[in-house]
Amino acid sequence: MAQALGDAIGGWYNSGMMPFFQIAARLSRIPFPVLATMVCLLFAAAGIAVLDDYGVGADESWQRSIAISNADYLMGDSDALPPPTDHNLFYGLAFEMSLLMAERTLGLQDSRDIYLMRHLLIHLFYIVGGFFCGLLVYRMFGSRWVALLAMLLFLLHPRLYAHSFFNSKDVPFAVMFMIALYLTHRAFQRDTIGAFALLGAVVGLAVNLRPFALLLPAAVLTMRGLDWRFAVTSLRRKRILLTGGVFAGMLMLTIYIIHPYYWENPLRFFDGLLILSQHPTPVGNLFMGEYIRADAVPPEFIPVWFGITTPAAALLLGGIGAAAALIYGIRSPERMLRDGRRRFMLLHLGCFALPVIATVVWQFHIYNGWRHLYFLWAPFCLLAAAGLHWLAGNVGGGRNRKGREYLGLARRTGTYALAGAALAGAIGGIVSLHPHQYAYFNSLAGWGAKESIGERFDLDYWGVSYRQGFEHLLERYPKSPLYIYAGSGGDIFHYILYNLQIMRNDDRNRLFLVSEGADFYIVNDYIINHSRDLKFVEAREGGKWLEPVIHSIKAYNNVILTI
Repeated sequence: MAQALGDAIGGWYNSGMMPFFQIAARLSRIPFPVLATMVCLLFAAAGIAVLDDYGVGADESWQRSIAISNADYLMGDSDALPPPTDHNLFYGLAFEMSLLMAERTLGLQDSRDIYLMRHLLIHLFYIVGGFFCGLLVYRMFGSRWVALLAMLLFLLHPRLYAHSFFNSKDVPFAVMFMIALYLTHRAFQRDTIGAFALLGAVVGLAVNLRPFALLLPAAVLTMRGLDWRFAVTSLRRKRILLTGGVFAGMLMLTIYIIHPYYWENPLRFFDGLLILSQHPTPVGNLFMGEYIRADAVPPEFIPVWFGITTPAAALLLGGIGAAAALIYGIRSPERMLRDGRRRFMLLHLGCFALPVIATVVWQFHIYNGWRHLYFLWAPFCLLAAAGLHWLAGNVGGGRNRKGREYLGLARRTGTYALAGAALAGAIGGIVSLHPHQYAYFNSLAGWGAKESIGERFDLDYWGVSYRQGFEHLLERYPKSPLYIYAGSGGDIFHYILYNLQIMRNDDRNRLFLVSEGADFYIVNDYIINHSRDLKFVEAREGGKWLEPVIHSIKAYNNVILTI
């Protein structure tokens, strides 16, 4: 049977797939870092082509203002820092300061130029994350194809792809988390003082972005402790203590040196942890058709959100990798803890699972889907790579060598077909929903019932679709001044104001924001689900608009934005 199957596969290989494998053979001669760089350049070109299609997220202006406040503080204004109750003070200052430095170095003044520059740099940084994902998988498994597929998987998550243009908090943290995982592998392989010093600095930057990164120093020091436990000479133990101490020292130095708020009192760092874990604002979520507060999310909140917004084939690959890590650990726990690839598989599994468990145990305030935990995508892609590597492994046993070779080919072909399905699903979501990929859901959200997703989950919680609303009105009424209801404050005002700032100057001059006498309402699904604005309450009856709807933006036939 094996021989017959092998002959069939061989015939298919020689006829239909030969050109593909010839191309693959040529690509295999290119060093993987060069190949990964080529892929990154293609993604960068595509990102630049669609850069001007995305709106402004609700948090972007707040994040930029925090950087400006800290810059003013460094220039001598002792009262410039916001109060510690402002949770934005503790979100990613290092990255925001980098964006502000780029803005001022380039001399940008117009808000449109500033936001386009920010979106470009955030997206390019996202691509850097894919590059390091590929490098890490290549270092672990030595397979350029598994590494390339993992890299593409990281870069093609539909929701993260959209957020990589306007989310300067969650996506950069996912990237920094991936870079830190790469440098962790590198540091333990090289075992040098410099490698651990660099790792400490990068993990410190990751902690600056989000405190969830504290998981990394806990993991690194635990693994150093295990190395010390298994060391056979005193010299080796001294080396381990030295590199561990260098890592910890560089970590603490980086955390404190890049955040001026900590300079007067280092203990303020712990105040920041408390504020970020217990968000001071009672933010709401629409989850499974019910309105829930951020401080009362159910245990299934993150698993459900992750499960229904990640390409299904990718979920399968990641699940296989996680299962492989668990099986290896059960079979030979000491071997897994000592060193090698399996220990890092366990690390990646822990980095994925422990934050989810922590959000349940400590009841962290979570809202806006799973965006606070977008960094989970980094270790999950590494688990998916482990799943790919295991599935594509050689077929052992049996006496028929030729049959085993063909069965191995069949196994690898099936594995790469599964990876291709994951990438095809992701690409399909990115292309079909552009530029609203943040509303992506997979088939697990409801077979044949995607049209009801908007009744169960928030779609556009950051209001970036308002830009497309403006563009429709400007195109439909090319000469008239347009008076748009902006409320008296709250989410709708910020959604409209920030997206107005990325419009061209001539277009901005035709858009007037008013609280009375408006010609148009522009409202996204989040405002419909959560707003208590009386104008919108009065404008709807029985879930329907009393005024005529002149335009709507949809995803899976669910309305994202209505004019």
